[in-house]
Amino acid sequence: MKKLIIISSFIFLAGNLYAQYTSRLGRFQINEVKGCAPFTVTITNTNVITSGECTPGKPCLMDYQGNGSQQQNLFTFTYATAGTFKLSVLYQSIGADDITITVDPNIQPEFEVYSCSGLQTSIKITDKGYDQYFVDFNSDGTNEVVMPNNNNQTATHNYGVAGNFNISVRGKDINSADNCTAKVQPFTSITTLAVPQIATLSAIDATQLKLDFTPQTNIQFKLEIAVNNSNTFQQFQTLYGVNSASIPNVKADDNFYCFRLSAFDPCTNTNTYSFPVCSQNFDLAIQSGVNKLTWVTSGLGVSTTEIQREGTSYTLIPGSPASFNDVDVVCKTNYCYRVVSLYPGGTKSVSLEKCGESFTVTSPSPINNTSAVVAEGGVTLTWKQDPLFNPFEYTVLRTQNNGAFSELGKTTTLEFSDAGYVTESNSCYRVNYSDLCENVSQQGALICPVRLSSAIDKKNAITLRWSKFKGWKNGVKNYRIQKFDRSGGLMSTTAVGADTMFVDDPLDLINQVVQYRVLVDANESGLTTSISNQVIITKEANLFYPTAFTPDGSGPVENETFSVFGQYIVKMELKIFDRWGKMVFYTEENTPWDGTQSGRIMSEGTYVWIAKITDLAGRNFSREGTVVLLKKTN
Repeated sequence: MKKLIIISSFIFLAGNLYAQYTSRLGRFQINEVKGCAPFTVTITNTNVITSGECTPGKPCLMDYQGNGSQQQNLFTFTYATAGTFKLSVLYQSIGADDITITVDPNIQPEFEVYSCSGLQTSIKITDKGYDQYFVDFNSDGTNEVVMPNNNNQTATHNYGVAGNFNISVRGKDINSADNCTAKVQPFTSITTLAVPQIATLSAIDATQLKLDFTPQTNIQFKLEIAVNNSNTFQQFQTLYGVNSASIPNVKADDNFYCFRLSAFDPCTNTNTYSFPVCSQNFDLAIQSGVNKLTWVTSGLGVSTTEIQREGTSYTLIPGSPASFNDVDVVCKTNYCYRVVSLYPGGTKSVSLEKCGESFTVTSPSPINNTSAVVAEGGVTLTWKQDPLFNPFEYTVLRTQNNGAFSELGKTTTLEFSDAGYVTESNSCYRVNYSDLCENVSQQGALICPVRLSSAIDKKNAITLRWSKFKGWKNGVKNYRIQKFDRSGGLMSTTAVGADTMFVDDPLDLINQVVQYRVLVDANESGLTTSISNQVIITKEANLFYPTAFTPDGSGPVENETFSVFGQYIVKMELKIFDRWGKMVFYTEENTPWDGTQSGRIMSEGTYVWIAKITDLAGRNFSREGTVVLLKKTN
């Protein structure tokens, strides 16, 4: 019995010594009711209104989480997770009593540390989750500042020396255990604040700019803005722990904006400013043959202006101009530009990107130098292009017999063939084109191929006539006649100047079939020779024969026999008939008839002859006539 009293007295004394919070019905006490996880509570007194309870001889059941999990005489318990719990103690004699336990998340408080000049620091606690905060500027276990939760959670500290330190901040609620974890940040005390530097100012779109800068540890920055000038700045934004800032709701197509960044010293309420950097109010105007770039900005501090085209550097211009004309453009091509202001130290400001499709309005020069070569497959036209214009497509027009022009076809090369060309159609052409900019050329010059014709008289004299060639701006220098044999071998070339007629009448017993064409040379060098159609002429055999002969041996030799002869004869079959139709002579070798039959001289009279002939041209034909056989009278 005495032993139980001692224990009871011990528990009571301990309860009186440590108890802080009493249960709902006042039967037991615990040391803490609120804290950060993990949170340990201890039941300090179970006999506030009783005695001898919760002892080994008369145990109690403790349920710490209110979930029915009971343990006998468990006086200490650690809550691992945050939440609200009901701690119950079930007495054997008087029933149960309880108390509410609150376990908060163990959150390290957020705070910002600012460098000040003069080896000082300023701290701003941004956390609002605790009732009060303890600040240890040296992490030496001494709280230099105890700070209540209010709207001015700031404090300063002077280290007196340059060096590296750790700043510790922990939070605590009223009527709560002091067990929440502190947050520690390193800090270096410095004598002076460095001058901040803006790295890049970029136009993201027409309503948003972005500022990138070189970060500095523990520096509070203040960003200032000026609209359409670089003088009247006003504070825009406070920055900390970042290296960029977005500037929304701007009108980059109507204004330019200048920015400067300051390193703020909260201990002395002073600023150290960067050099201003300005955006550009940039416009692009597409005009014929030129893309005009204009922009408005402040040139203060700008050393060089860079023009970017298609995302790469295109040209650099000293200083800060206000415009640039890009004439190195191709029509129907889309170009994108940016204007970049370059400042000393590598700072740059990049404008919005502006894009547009180039065009050129012009009147391309006409096609006025075209050659025409006539062949069996029709006529082929080739022409020269003015290098000042870039053709997209050529259109070939044709007229026949002086009729209206109609489109014949299109091509992208400097050549076109008309397979339907015939000399008799009296065809002429024009070539027009559109350039890459969809400009249509001036009307092309008239192109008329040379049309060659021929005539031959009874004596096989050949007369050639041809039309004048049209197609060259500076005209014809010379016409030349080419003559070929039957197999196409070149026999001769004769220059005839500006004449359009030529007579060919040489004595030629070998070439019955001859071919001709006209070559045309231009006054302007570099033009293809034009060529006419080709004509083929077959000369006649032109037979010769006497109408009478005297085969009696008394006259001239050439009058003693009868024969048929002529030019270009390959084979002849000759038959001679008397007046009664009886054949008196026959030869296949063109042997002369001496007026006899079987050695007997025929009587005077008229005889009929028939000759079947094959000439060099391979033609077979017949000729017939009469011859008078005479005898000399004494």
